[in-house]
Amino acid sequence: MTRFAVFWLLMTLPVLVEAAGPLTPDDRDAGPDLSLRFARAKMPLDYGGHAYDTNNRWIGLSLREKASQRVTLGMYGGYAYVTQTGNPVTAGMELDGFHAGFSLHGVMLENRRARLFYALDYTYQKVDHKGDTQTVVIEWSQPQAQLGAIVSLAPNFRLYGGGSYGRIDGEERASGTINRTTEISRAARGGGFLGLDLATDPDGYVGVEVRYGVIRGGEIYFKRRY
Repeated sequence: MTRFAVFWLLMTLPVLVEAAGPLTPDDRDAGPDLSLRFARAKMPLDYGGHAYDTNNRWIGLSLREKASQRVTLGMYGGYAYVTQTGNPVTAGMELDGFHAGFSLHGVMLENRRARLFYALDYTYQKVDHKGDTQTVVIEWSQPQAQLGAIVSLAPNFRLYGGGSYGRIDGEERASGTINRTTEISRAARGGGFLGLDLATDPDGYVGVEVRYGVIRGGEIYFKRRY
């Protein structure tokens, strides 16, 4: 099976996540990297006069492959789960659904110990809850840009971090006891991220990352090159 075929197969899976962790080192001619990711984030979503704290959880996969010497493209997706505080329409509900998106990573400068990079990603998410008397659908899109650096502290241990800028736009649709369509958003804002990446073998990685800005939370990822 060619690399493109593998890429397309993963795109069509129902469990498809934003590219996890920093780019893998270019110390040899390796194939694409596949990541399993568990992430949790919290943010207030603006409903036009009211803001409700929203908890978001992801479980999914990402696949990244180099398009050129300094540019890497990725696709990601998987399950999504959402709960809210204070919103009467979603009180007591856990909405579930999916997220999917694509990413672009570019290397600006690098040497043996450090790398300066940029990343662009776009995520779409849709979750819903269908009850006997009430149905709720929440969907949003989240574009984001990052600028950061990766530093090798030891042969198998890397520290990375930087700044980010993004926003959220979407809507909530309710039908049943309450019928309404409401625009939701999270205004554009800057933030930051910080992570640790450990190579467990020549092709395996595990890491942890925390972030703040348009969302606030963290993740654990497991990554392997093929």
